[in-house]
Amino acid sequence: MQQAKGNVAATKAEVAKINGLLDSLSAESDALGTAAVQAGASYAATQAQLDLVNGQVSVLQAQTNRAEKQALGYQKDVAAAAVQSYKSGGANLGIFNTLATLGNANALQGLDMLAQVGGQSAGRAVRAKDAEAVASSLAKSRQAAEAEQAKLTAASKSALAAAIAAQQAVARQLAARKKDSATLTAQLAALNNTTAAVEHKYRQGQEALAAYEAAQAAKRKAAAEEAARQAAAAAAAAAAAAAQQGVQQPAAAPSSGGGFIPVAVLLPNIPGEAVNDPSGAQAYAASRLGAHGWPQSQFQCLLQLWNQESGWLTNATNPSSGAYGIAQALPPGKYADTGSDWLTNYRTQIDWGLGYIGNRYGSPCGAWSHEVSNNWY
Repeated sequence: MQQAKGNVAATKAEVAKINGLLDSLSAESDALGTAAVQAGASYAATQAQLDLVNGQVSVLQAQTNRAEKQALGYQKDVAAAAVQSYKSGGANLGIFNTLATLGNANALQGLDMLAQVGGQSAGRAVRAKDAEAVASSLAKSRQAAEAEQAKLTAASKSALAAAIAAQQAVARQLAARKKDSATLTAQLAALNNTTAAVEHKYRQGQEALAAYEAAQAAKRKAAAEEAARQAAAAAAAAAAAAAQQGVQQPAAAPSSGGGFIPVAVLLPNIPGEAVNDPSGAQAYAASRLGAHGWPQSQFQCLLQLWNQESGWLTNATNPSSGAYGIAQALPPGKYADTGSDWLTNYRTQIDWGLGYIGNRYGSPCGAWSHEVSNNWY
């Protein structure tokens, strides 16, 4: 770097090299951040499936127990009726050979049993047979659910391990990035005859612009996909109505632009115990407005903006774009400029989000105005 300084061409080349290295560090951070969010979402989805299957297994187990108990009760009724029939002279001693088979699952399948116990208990025998069939069917369903439970348990453990590893990779990379970025930024400042603070601010602006453009591209894509889905649904409904009426209708024209952009899917907590505390997050955001020179009147705009974007949930994840967190940063790794705990700490996300809003729109009301007009910010 010292050799390049004083030589315009060499300085320019060295500046480009350092900027390239900084870009590479930023890209790696973004990629790892996105991977961590995706791993957490995968774990959350798998765990949600497992919770559902756990519930199904519990219900099936209870139903099987009740059915088996009911079948046993009916069998005892049949035996009691048979004994009574014998005592009253309605059956011979051979009935007791039949009664000995009542513990067998197939004991009530044949007509011989019905002949032995007599017509009085025939209805009870049929009910016992039906109850045994229900219990057997439920047992098979429970076994299938338990097999799925075992599979999902293993998948959940694997997904959890992957999510934790991804978060640890983010933490390690951020530590290395801080050190390397500081060194490279200082070198860049020396070459450009500026200061590290100026260079850092400039790169923050460039990264914010890139994040903005990526977010808008993703939201435009999501809007187009939603419009196409609505158009397809409308066309299908029109075709169905036409078929019902026996009239051929022209195909619906595709919708042009616009469309509702789904609010982020709110997933269960990813590993690391993300703190979902909307009221706490709102209180913190309100307390930070003054640091940006904004009056409290701006908070209503911010409240509406992030209500729509994320519901003020720390781990809100958009399934279409991959945007994450309260401010819906895209890629999620952009939060790392504010703090290494961005995956789980709403304060870090809010600090980044307020900075983004200030740089891009000037104020929360400016951002909310853009959201209202364009359905994205």
